[in-house]
Amino acid sequence: AFFFFSTGSSNTQSVTQSPSSVSKQEGETVTLHCSFTLNYNYYVMSWFRQLPNGKMTEIIYLYSSSTNSKEGRYSVSHQRGNRAISLTITGLMPTDSGTYFCAVGEV
Repeated sequence: AFFFFSTGSSNTQSVTQSPSSVSKQEGETVTLHCSFTLNYNYYVMSWFRQLPNGKMTEIIYLYSSSTNSKEGRYSVSHQRGNRAISLTITGLMPTDSGTYFCAVGEV
């Protein structure tokens, strides 16, 4: 079975996500990327997952001073110089299918 991942489009030009969609099989790993142009000195970067009912749930976050974070099967890598973060999900399960959004906010 294939599972479908997509990155939601942000309502601001300052955040760019890729790839727009990707299909993976159970047990595989997927990595989603997000880059931004915001000029905050201190910020927090979050990845959200949109649930089937349309609600957003935060799955992992990272402060600008950190380089990576791990929470269960989720891990985030922060390339500070490039103002980019990536979300990696390992051991994919059917319930991981969905649309993922990244958000960046000033602290």
